[in-house]
Amino acid sequence: MKIQAFTFAMAALLAFAFPLKTNAQDGWVELINGKDMMGWRANENTATWTVEGGLLAGVGKRSHLFYEGEHLRDGFKNFEMEVQVRTFKLANSGIYFHTNFQEEGWPGTGIEIQVNNSHIGEGTYVELKKMGSLYGYRNIYKTFSKDDEWMTVKARVESDRVQVWVNGLQTVDYRQPARTFSRLRRLSKGTFAMQGHDDHSRMQYRSFRVRRLPDDASSGLTAPDFGVWHDTLMAMQGRNFPFIDLNPPANLTALELTDYVRATGINAAFVKSPKKANQLGAASGLPLFTGMKVTAKNIVTQTNSMADFVIGESTDMQSAKALLGSGKIQVWSDKGRVLTAQTAGELLNLAKQKNVAIEIDNATRHPSVEVLRMAKAKGCKFTMSGLVPKEKMEQSSYVFEVLKTAGLDYKDFYVPGM
Repeated sequence: MKIQAFTFAMAALLAFAFPLKTNAQDGWVELINGKDMMGWRANENTATWTVEGGLLAGVGKRSHLFYEGEHLRDGFKNFEMEVQVRTFKLANSGIYFHTNFQEEGWPGTGIEIQVNNSHIGEGTYVELKKMGSLYGYRNIYKTFSKDDEWMTVKARVESDRVQVWVNGLQTVDYRQPARTFSRLRRLSKGTFAMQGHDDHSRMQYRSFRVRRLPDDASSGLTAPDFGVWHDTLMAMQGRNFPFIDLNPPANLTALELTDYVRATGINAAFVKSPKKANQLGAASGLPLFTGMKVTAKNIVTQTNSMADFVIGESTDMQSAKALLGSGKIQVWSDKGRVLTAQTAGELLNLAKQKNVAIEIDNATRHPSVEVLRMAKAKGCKFTMSGLVPKEKMEQSSYVFEVLKTAGLDYKDFYVPGM
């Protein structure tokens, strides 16, 4: 596992340290000419797309710009892609592949690579999926790039495998299983499209390079079989539920966690105690959240700018109250299992007052559904643990049960940085 993760990391670094040349001899073709939109066809709201200063710009009502130029031929199946894009505050865009032109609406075919650093949603919908997600397949809930800066999005689609990088950081390594549930789109063949999402979204594209790979190209890898729970996970992710384990086993390395994230679609955090805070740097350049784990005894020593959040682990009622009332944690892990229907009133009030999310442990099935309903009624937030490693997911489906029986919505979950 460690060797595989190291190989992935080194491959990503080498790919960006030695950028590919752009010329016909090596197979790369540029689809944006910087002069006009020749080769591209916008559907509804065509005024959204313009060419300004050599850049293909999008701002305005929903519109998708499909490639129909000379290089399309019978469509792209296996390929490498490198796109340079810049977004501005609240922008939401996307890069579709294996899609087909349609007159209006969100593309009904193809798969999307998410382009979003800061867009938060529209109306009552909250957008959690961030830059470099393979939308609905391998969602990323942490942003590793910035608006107002040029970003390079790379992808490699090879038979049943999709890899995505953002500025050299690999966010996705999806291997399509032999069987998927019917509503999940399969990898196929088609064209590319860029997304203009809404009036608040402004983005610029200055390069869209593609290189074909042979139609029979294969990764030679077999997709892992995670069983029925993974189908449920994929379906729930499609409904925007963020599956993030913010308190995984401490013995897993950052590279091992990264392998798990890419394989399953479950996001994870690399968490250390204040004494080991210097080890958080191991997560740099990897698609992981970082966290600081404290107790009631060492909470005063926690300070680390590398941590995305602080989680407090209590062992009894006294330490639970101390952590919840401290104002220094964002997540509470009730290892002492003191949160019951009898004690919930006081503890949940503290959690709500201090904006502390309550951990739902899939492995120990704690807290109970009754308590979670009480917490939901008070407006508390939640997080998940016991999703890593896969053996815990295979042994328990508690998180799936409580989402339904406790009436939890995706907006009830705490996502660091949101």
